[in-house]
Amino acid sequence: MSDAFQMGPFLLKMSMLAVIVSLSLGFVAISAQLTHNRKMKSAVIELLSNALVLVFLVWKFSYVLFYFSKAVENPSSILYFSGGENGAMLAGVAVVVYLTKTVRKKAIPVHFVALGMATGFLAATGVYQLLTVVLEQSSMWYHVQQVAICAFFLWWLHRAKEGLIHLAVWLAPVMWFAISQVYVHFFIPNREAMFAGLSGDQLIYYAFALLLLFLSRRVKPIGGTTDEEIS
Repeated sequence: MSDAFQMGPFLLKMSMLAVIVSLSLGFVAISAQLTHNRKMKSAVIELLSNALVLVFLVWKFSYVLFYFSKAVENPSSILYFSGGENGAMLAGVAVVVYLTKTVRKKAIPVHFVALGMATGFLAATGVYQLLTVVLEQSSMWYHVQQVAICAFFLWWLHRAKEGLIHLAVWLAPVMWFAISQVYVHFFIPNREAMFAGLSGDQLIYYAFALLLLFLSRRVKPIGGTTDEEIS
C-alpha cells in the first residue's frame, strides 16, 4: 500500500488509511461483543482507547529518546519519523504497565478486558488483511487465509464468551491461533528460513505455542480462575 492521496494540507498514505479503518471497525466489534453489558462495554472501550493512544504517542515521540541529536538538529523530523522497533517495544512496556494499573484501580474484570482485546485484535487484523487484498492484490492466498483465520476465531469468541472466565479456557485457542500463524506464514513470498525451514516469525509463534501448551497442562489442575472469582 505505497499509494498516497492529498487530504487538505496533509498527505495520507493508503496504508495509514487502512490502519485507521481497521482500528475503527475493531472498536465496533468490541462494542458489539459486549453489547449486553453496557457498564463493562463502556469501561473496556475507554480502557483500550486510552491504551491505543498511549501506544501511538510513545511509539511516535520515542524518536526524541532514541535519536535525540537528530531531533535537536531538525525538530520537524519528530513529525515525520517514529521510534521504530525500539519505540514499539517501549510502547508495549508502557501499555502493559498502564493496563495493569488501570484494571486494578478501576476493578475491571480481567476476562472482560481479554475478551475486548481479543475481539478488537481479530476484527482489526481481519479487516486490514481484507483491505490489503483489495488495495494491493498481491500475496492474495496469504491474506485471504488470514481473513479466514480471524473470522473463525471471532466466531469462536462469540460462541464461547460466556465461559471465558477461567484462564485455562483461553490457553488452547490462543495456542491454536499461534499454530495457524506458523502455517499461514509459509505463504509469504520470499520467506527466509532461519531454522528447520521456519522463518523468524514462525519460530516465535511456534515457541509461543509450545509455551501455551506447557501452561495449559499446568493451569488446569490448579483451576486457573480470575481475581473476580477468588474474591
